[in-house]
Amino acid sequence: MQECDQELTASITPDVIQVLSGLSFFEKLDDALSPEDRAIVPARCHATYELSEALLRRSDIDPSDFPDTFCVLRAQGGGCDCEILYNVSESNRLKQHYWMERAQGREVDARHVPVVP
Repeated sequence: MQECDQELTASITPDVIQVLSGLSFFEKLDDALSPEDRAIVPARCHATYELSEALLRRSDIDPSDFPDTFCVLRAQGGGCDCEILYNVSESNRLKQHYWMERAQGREVDARHVPVVP
């Protein structure tokens, strides 16, 4: 994992988040981890950026920009695919389902347990 320059990361964060939002990156990641169609088996977070990197590659993001992109996501609390949705994305199904289950006293899907910063 690349060491991140905190000053650079802070300076590029708004632009990186804007680009990711413009690519519907967060929505696509949510579609993978928490499909709207409950008949579709959700992807599993492996505590990596495996899904995110695949989405970035399909979005034609230059791979040389991946390290800075992941530095920004980590700085925002997104240490892996599911944490991006729990801690970086404002609103998504994965986060909503997690908190609905908790509020109703149900066992939470262990595939996606957020790490609260």
